[in-house]
Amino acid sequence: MTKKVFVDANILLDILDAQRASHAYSVKAYTYLLQHAHLFTSCDLVTTIYYLNAKKSKKEALGNIQALTKTLQLIPFANKEVNMATQLMLQESRFVDLEDTLQFVLAQKEGCELILTNDAAFATENIETISSKALCERLGL
Repeated sequence: MTKKVFVDANILLDILDAQRASHAYSVKAYTYLLQHAHLFTSCDLVTTIYYLNAKKSKKEALGNIQALTKTLQLIPFANKEVNMATQLMLQESRFVDLEDTLQFVLAQKEGCELILTNDAAFATENIETISSKALCERLGL
């Protein structure tokens, strides 16, 4: 499985917080994918992760971000991608969340074949989505 995989924010937050329900599955799935895929995420997720982690410890939040950016590539975006996401939301009723729609646009831009997310409502077209639990079950992890 040498694929380009887009990793949603909830997976990264699961990995960083042992109290989250999907922590164990997300850690297993991410660890597997580190060895078998090229991992990507949106550049704006760095600030989301910092904001949520810094509530506990700013130093730990910064360390977590440094560690994550060593294992995945951040996909930048600008006006073009934002416009694509908003247009998609205006045209397609299943695209209801701007953050998810923008992440989908970025995954498409990068040529990702899979989106790893624990958000069952994550809308896509032409890119498979899978939860960390489902990926672990599929791979027998």
